[in-house]
Amino acid sequence: MKTEGIFDIYYKNGYAWLTVYPRDDARTVYPEDITGRLHLLGINNVRRQVIIDIIDSGDGTPHQLTEWPEGRHLAPEITVECSEDLMTAWIMVKAGKQGGEPLSLEMLKAALKEAEVVYGIDNDVLQTIAFRGIYDQKIAAAHGTEAVDEKAAEPEYYFVTDRLKPFRELEFHRIDLKELNFIQNKQEGDVLAVLGAPVKAKEGRDITGTVLEPARGAVAQNFEAGEGTLLAEDGKAITAEIDGNVRLSEGAVTVDKLIAVENVDYSNGNMDFNGSIDISGRIADGFTVKAAGDVQIGKSLSRVDISCEGDLILKAGISGNDEGRIYCGGNLYAKYIESANVTCRGNIIVEEAIMHSRIKADGDILLTGKRAEIFGGRICAGGNIKCKKLGSINEPVTEVFPGVDIERFSLLEEHQDAVSSMNKKLNELDTTLRQLKNALVKVEDQEIPRKKVLTAIEQLTSESEEINKRLSNELRDLHELKKDLTANEASSVAVDQMIFGKVYVFFGSLRWDSPTKGTSKTDLYVKNGKIIER
Repeated sequence: MKTEGIFDIYYKNGYAWLTVYPRDDARTVYPEDITGRLHLLGINNVRRQVIIDIIDSGDGTPHQLTEWPEGRHLAPEITVECSEDLMTAWIMVKAGKQGGEPLSLEMLKAALKEAEVVYGIDNDVLQTIAFRGIYDQKIAAAHGTEAVDEKAAEPEYYFVTDRLKPFRELEFHRIDLKELNFIQNKQEGDVLAVLGAPVKAKEGRDITGTVLEPARGAVAQNFEAGEGTLLAEDGKAITAEIDGNVRLSEGAVTVDKLIAVENVDYSNGNMDFNGSIDISGRIADGFTVKAAGDVQIGKSLSRVDISCEGDLILKAGISGNDEGRIYCGGNLYAKYIESANVTCRGNIIVEEAIMHSRIKADGDILLTGKRAEIFGGRICAGGNIKCKKLGSINEPVTEVFPGVDIERFSLLEEHQDAVSSMNKKLNELDTTLRQLKNALVKVEDQEIPRKKVLTAIEQLTSESEEINKRLSNELRDLHELKKDLTANEASSVAVDQMIFGKVYVFFGSLRWDSPTKGTSKTDLYVKNGKIIER
């Protein structure tokens, strides 16, 4: 018995299957054709009559013949890979060999199920792989859904709130102080900030179907209208009430009144303003400037006294001749600082150099320019200190204190200054007493002058004894302060090029001295109570 047509024998789900297709004029199918193919494939336990019946039907329908576990290696090989967070599953297919089951959508789904991937399956992708027969490509076939954390309404500001942003974007490279125009002038009625909509929490699922819980209980962000601003009735917008300089002060949007002048000198006198001051020119020696907001100065300074609660921008710098004083409640930016006394509650960012100055900052002290050097004086930072060169070839004494509380450090300096002043006074008294005692010999026969000299000696001796007592107390207090002075172990001193001689780095009571001949690029930090050099 024979039927004209063609046939397929293939492996599927552990069995051998036979399909004989409807009549085809190309050739005739004999039972021996099929049994011969079965024999080649190692399938020898199929009854001849079963094969004849399937040939007779010739209906193109697959018929299960017998178990054939050995045929598994002929089927397409499907591998499933899942991401570590179980949010993505990739599938890859290696083509099967002749006699293997044709690739199908069901096979791909079964492979995913076996890998416990049950959620986020992209059926369109699976159909494309099966229909086009895409092999040897790693294709994403399932995606989890991220949980959406609850978020309170967030404000959008229409002004620069992060005063360090221009600096941070350059990642410690050179900055251009000309671009740091932090005086942001707004007009009455300008919209300064808008409060966005809150986001509700939403559960997610990974590709295994596991529920991912979102974070809940979001804390509402501060959206406060400070001085010089107005909050809309619906509480969702802040506008300027006056013309002036806008800034974010302790979370509140504030508009300071703004004064813009060319110079501060005899033409307008000292300035004390409850707002921000923009000085395009200079401040004459001996004048003071005090502001509740920001201060921006265009030209170089010398013997001046500046105090501001906001940021201070010195677009040139200061050569203080040991008389220039600065207090800054925010961040300080300068091209250079020389022979000045500076206290800053934020970060100090200097473009070129800090020279022979006494500097204290609650935050970091960072030098970013081509020179980026610190030499001479005393530098104290609550955070890190970073520069290219520390000290100089002339080896002025340079003391550096990273990671120290500047309030405690200031107290220590007061005691040190008191001790220095007392020692100076004692030296002067000692010199005067020697002179008086020498003079006493010359006035032995003159009763009145002798009494005057003896009285002076007695008074100066008493004064010296009193100062010595106070000095003893000061030295005791100074010793205790030095002993208890500690440094934040997260702080460091990073020098990119060279540390010269006579540089002393203090991490609290720990001290590091630079080698006599200096040293090249060095990072210093504290670990387990020791200064580590790398």
